[in-house]
Amino acid sequence: MNRRTRLLLRAAHLYSEAQAHTEAARCYDLLGWQWSAADAYQRAGELERAARTYRQAGHPEQAARCYRLLGRPDVAARCWQERGRRLEAAWELLLAGRTVPARQLLAALGRDAVGKGPQALRLALARALAERLGGGSAQPLLGLFPLVESRLPALAVRTERRLLLDWGVEAADRVERFDWGARLFRAAYDAQGGGDVLPLWREWATRRLGSAAWLPSGPSADTAQAPGARTGAGSHGRAGGP
Repeated sequence: MNRRTRLLLRAAHLYSEAQAHTEAARCYDLLGWQWSAADAYQRAGELERAARTYRQAGHPEQAARCYRLLGRPDVAARCWQERGRRLEAAWELLLAGRTVPARQLLAALGRDAVGKGPQALRLALARALAERLGGGSAQPLLGLFPLVESRLPALAVRTERRLLLDWGVEAADRVERFDWGARLFRAAYDAQGGGDVLPLWREWATRRLGSAAWLPSGPSADTAQAPGARTGAGSHGRAGGP
């Protein structure tokens, strides 16, 4: 590590400690550390610059999330399409209510395009949600939630587990089945190394149910049971709470 790199890293660290995240991001930009720069821009609230930098760094998920927050679903979808991920692009459009272009993308996807793994289950979720948002029945979507619940603990790849969880919970929210949202979080939490979903679970429970007091208190999946577990969440009805 040369002197310039050490000085820039030191400056970025000091700026971050002082909550001067934009300045920290500029230091990372000078180093060519795009991921760190994008993360700092996001912490600074500069979502446009964060999205652009994430996109340049080849991280479509983070770029799409920023563009989604900016209210630009078409650009979010393009971030995925640039990486050849049409299923994720269709999902972005669905979340924005753009059902027609989303259906067009989904129609072009077959089993050969997504395989037989968790992507196939996400494709089924997307098609069922598109049907529901288009005025169709919610039953096909409701029938998928038990499959998602049983699949989540078995997924060893954390990124794929997180995607399936995000999509399942979002779909459950769209049909106001918060009991299923709680059950899916519990299933992901019970997976090996699943404790990392706890902050997301707490945020979701507070936003959707008004309280997270009933959740496990620590990151260990072997500790406290909570309402929303697979053995009892269904008895709470749509609210999914205690």
